[in-house]
Amino acid sequence: MPRREDDNPLMLSRGKGPSWGKICGATLCIILGIVVAGCAGIYYFGHSLIRSTHFQADEDVMQFETLPEEALDRETEADAGTILNESELENLHFQMNQIQTDAGDDVIMNQSVYNVILAGVDRTDKSWNGNSDSVMLISLNNDKKRVSVISLMRDTYVEIPGHDYNKLNASYAYGGGPLLCDTVEENYRISVDRYAAVDFENLVDIIDALGGIELNWTATEIEVANGYIKDMCERVLNIPYEEHAIMDEPGMLLSDGVQAVAYARNRFVGNSDYSRTQRQRYVIQQMIEKVKTLSSSQLIKFVTKVLPLVTHNIPENEIWSLVGDAPALLTYEFIQDRVPYDGMYDTIDIEGQGMLVPSWSSTIAQMHQTIYGDGSVSANADNNDETEPDDQLTDEYMELTGGTGTLFPEGYIGEKATERVG
Repeated sequence: MPRREDDNPLMLSRGKGPSWGKICGATLCIILGIVVAGCAGIYYFGHSLIRSTHFQADEDVMQFETLPEEALDRETEADAGTILNESELENLHFQMNQIQTDAGDDVIMNQSVYNVILAGVDRTDKSWNGNSDSVMLISLNNDKKRVSVISLMRDTYVEIPGHDYNKLNASYAYGGGPLLCDTVEENYRISVDRYAAVDFENLVDIIDALGGIELNWTATEIEVANGYIKDMCERVLNIPYEEHAIMDEPGMLLSDGVQAVAYARNRFVGNSDYSRTQRQRYVIQQMIEKVKTLSSSQLIKFVTKVLPLVTHNIPENEIWSLVGDAPALLTYEFIQDRVPYDGMYDTIDIEGQGMLVPSWSSTIAQMHQTIYGDGSVSANADNNDETEPDDQLTDEYMELTGGTGTLFPEGYIGEKATERVG
């Protein structure tokens, strides 16, 4: 028999309000170019599609000096890191500021590279901007014929212009996409002033509009995902969770929107949030692959439904420029990475919150090499194809489930199985 709603530890682990996954649905920025390119030559129609998105001028974005209680993200690792005294914290801030001072005006400006921030936003109402709990830097390098996708981990400790030091995801809460862009530029020394964002609640509809995507599931990922599915269906979507249960054996499965978002929310299999960012990039890659298979009529139907869900500050003339490049972009080399890099950061404890402090000089150098240089990626374990993926349940999940490793000891009862691919 299924567990009751109030028995689901995944619902209780973050307090009130739904925890809407850490996945970046703003891959729609790339999809936009692909879709409109599919109906190139029909300017009026393309013009109407672009105008259906939620363009927001930077001056119209909500600004906050203080944040609502909901914005205080309390999700963190069990080991929050080294606790610094006041003097040590001041010294850290001095060092971070000194790196920026020494760097001066070395923010790279390269006309052949188009940078855009993709943000997945977590909020329960429209009274505030929300936390950008998934942040990816997409760089289109036209000289090198390369697209790079770099996940910027939300717990990275940064200086937010005008708001002191905090987690990276708080920058969106304070000042939306423009402040997130400013924060990335100031700390990572990369010129970026464009962003696209989408609320997590819309991700289910976006993936369903694609007809689902193919994902390769392990047994432990299915176990955890079914708990997230129960959470989303009962607390946010108000639909029977049994209809989206994953009842199949592990393998490559055609997954609907609820299932795919649950997959990307998972931080309880492998190396916690690090493995989660890897799943996020995999979901984006699979979405793009699915878009490539759509016919012109399917593209039009898809984009008409999902574009109104996108918030961005990309002017229409820049979108049309991307449209012209879209066919070529599909042939570019695709590389991905994650920051902080393995072995190039420390973890500190700020009021019980784990904050990731990169080795900024070496981190910036590696990012610049990936985006502007030879395209080499870091030595992160998840970049090594020969490394066996960690498929173990985390200690936190074992604790949440009372040591059983399952939320559903009597079995997960569902009505709709996923479709096996192949």
